[in-house]
Amino acid sequence: MNNLFKAKIEKHEKPLGIFFDTASVSVMECIGRTGFDYVIIDNEHSPIEAESSADFIRAAENCGLTPLCRVRETSRPAILKLLDVGAQGLIVPNVHSVQQVRELVSYAKYHPVGERGFCPTRKDGWGYDIPGSVSEVMAHFNGQTLLIPQCETVGSLECIEEIAALEGVDGIFVGPFDLSISMGIPGDFGNPVFQAALDRILRACHEAGKFCMLFAPTADAVVSGFERGFDSMTYSLDASVIIDAMRTKVNAIKERL
Repeated sequence: MNNLFKAKIEKHEKPLGIFFDTASVSVMECIGRTGFDYVIIDNEHSPIEAESSADFIRAAENCGLTPLCRVRETSRPAILKLLDVGAQGLIVPNVHSVQQVRELVSYAKYHPVGERGFCPTRKDGWGYDIPGSVSEVMAHFNGQTLLIPQCETVGSLECIEEIAALEGVDGIFVGPFDLSISMGIPGDFGNPVFQAALDRILRACHEAGKFCMLFAPTADAVVSGFERGFDSMTYSLDASVIIDAMRTKVNAIKERL
């Protein structure tokens, strides 16, 4: 496993991604022909589970996309299953505390960083793709598999500096909708209090030497996020982009009739 998303982050290449919710291998292959750098296979807000994620991860790999997954919950099985089928990074929602993130690190990272269970699986060709000793294999995956907690609650915001600084946390993903809701200002992204929260998260990540990702529902918001200093932007979700694109074409046709 060579994580191209991580390599682009390290080169400051501003990788662009999209959430994958349609659960269609064909749609995944289409996304791979658009210029997106990565997909986030959503096990939280879509019907997708770990078993089907393996097929979507395979499709993403085959068309040059880095497959990240958002987990359904913060349990050990939810973390392990997605890593073992080949997810190259995990976006973890519903984070509220430093202790919760420490537990996530223990599930997602091998010794000596964490306590991830060792087993040959699809991620390493069932032991045939990554040669080396057990220690070498664990070190490889600790480096190439990313753990990315979401900052989308007041609890995570209040301790974001400590969370970002934890060994085993590779970056932070900001979920603006849920964060604004948790702050009591749902959808009020222009509110100075919300803007200050974004600055705080971004600063905490960069001071800890970690990358910071932000979800954006529009193309303009993607550009603004990059200009603000976010290392990666995740633009909308596949279903929304498909609807918008088709609606634009259909309206253009109907206007000419």
